[in-house]
Amino acid sequence: MNTFNLKKQFKRRWRRWKRTVWMTSALVAVAILAYSGLPISSAIERLLTTNFSEAVSVMGPAASEQRSEEEIQTLMEQLGSDPDRLTSVVLETQYICGVETEQLGKMAIPQLKMLLVQHPDWDAQVESAEVLRIKQHVDDLSPLCKEQAYISIDAVGNLNLYEGRPTEEKVIRTFFQMDVGTLETSLPEGVLEQLQQGIRIQDKDEYDSVISTFSDYAVDEANKEIRNGG
Repeated sequence: MNTFNLKKQFKRRWRRWKRTVWMTSALVAVAILAYSGLPISSAIERLLTTNFSEAVSVMGPAASEQRSEEEIQTLMEQLGSDPDRLTSVVLETQYICGVETEQLGKMAIPQLKMLLVQHPDWDAQVESAEVLRIKQHVDDLSPLCKEQAYISIDAVGNLNLYEGRPTEEKVIRTFFQMDVGTLETSLPEGVLEQLQQGIRIQDKDEYDSVISTFSDYAVDEANKEIRNGG
């Protein structure tokens, strides 16, 4: 085996060893906080008490490619040098329809490192020395959207996503403008009227189906191609 390959193997093992130390330290930190009687939110426990073997499997090459150790260290430096200092963590979940924000409570530096290693796909941003905001993207509708989302057409032909019935005019998102004349002559009787009143959307399959169906009547060809995956 040549020297180059030996160096690559050594660096890979060194990265894995450091990540393992981070996670072990984080688990110890959780235990210390619990033993000391300091409050640990249920959300933090849920995120940090993952089965250790599952957590280690996340820390493979794919994870390190998405978030490097240098990036994590830079974030930690922005939060200060005191490893015992507690930082408020805000989790923002961005859905294809809707956004939810959850206060996870306060975490020490070892816990933060473990969280970022376990979830390399999450975006992380230091809002201040006391607050870290993390964002995850979910390819689904939020629970609130599933309860009250509608897709409808407005007076100028825009296809919109609404929070609640279209008459309340709470537009979440505008997809594209449609050729209303073509709609009237092409759609079966009653479909346009149903669209004007609002089509109830309860899951991602319904959401995708409605958008795909009406993208055929988009005025803007670029938007039409985007919705069709072109």
